[in-house]
Amino acid sequence: MTEENISKIVEQSIGANLEKLNEVKMGTTKEKLVVLLKFVTGDVVGSIESAGQIIADYKEGDFFRKYFRYIYGLVNTTPEERHKFAEEIREKAEDMPGNVVFGIVDRMDNINKEEILARLTIARINEMISIEDFFRLSSMLERIPYVDLKMLPYYQSAYYDESGDTELLYATGALEVHTIDANGTNKYILSILGKQLLEYGCAVQVEMEHGKGTNMKLDIVEQKDIEEMFDERIKKVTPKVIDETLVWYEA
Repeated sequence: MTEENISKIVEQSIGANLEKLNEVKMGTTKEKLVVLLKFVTGDVVGSIESAGQIIADYKEGDFFRKYFRYIYGLVNTTPEERHKFAEEIREKAEDMPGNVVFGIVDRMDNINKEEILARLTIARINEMISIEDFFRLSSMLERIPYVDLKMLPYYQSAYYDESGDTELLYATGALEVHTIDANGTNKYILSILGKQLLEYGCAVQVEMEHGKGTNMKLDIVEQKDIEEMFDERIKKVTPKVIDETLVWYEA
């Protein structure tokens, strides 16, 4: 099966009535795919009877396994709500919704992330988050190891974990600096996006302290300081003309 066909399956199934998926929730990937193909037009992948051969030949089993987990999370939403969500995807991403959702689902490295992605989709459908933040949160979810997602609740208050998750979570944008400690370790707290990921994606009620603090006096760089540093740099270089081109070299 080509990526184009997979994209069409995704796009058409997003706007379909998903209730029948409940009938094969505990079934095999092949059984689920047979039901899924009933949601799409026949010219996409050919006969439904070829579903097993499709998976065997093109190794799409892993993608569909993840996609089923994602789409199951949307069963209680209406086709109209999902269609509206797909149109938002089309407008903001400037691409076919099937392509975009296919890529987001496929890039998740843990099947449990698909349930989180589904909850983020529902949060957007219910206008709890913006469509732009849906994209940001999806990217953040992709980059955070699943084991580190479980650490997010600790950062509802100022926290640092020496095992290494703090730096990784901070790099993804899930955390922001809370306390700068000159004599110890800086503390971190959930960023706005981190709070949304925990609350809407991981379904954890967030109760955060909102104040920020610092345990050291920071030296603020003023404009005159910047100008002095710039002037000092200028003193070390001298202009030189080469073939009528003005260049700089170290004095």
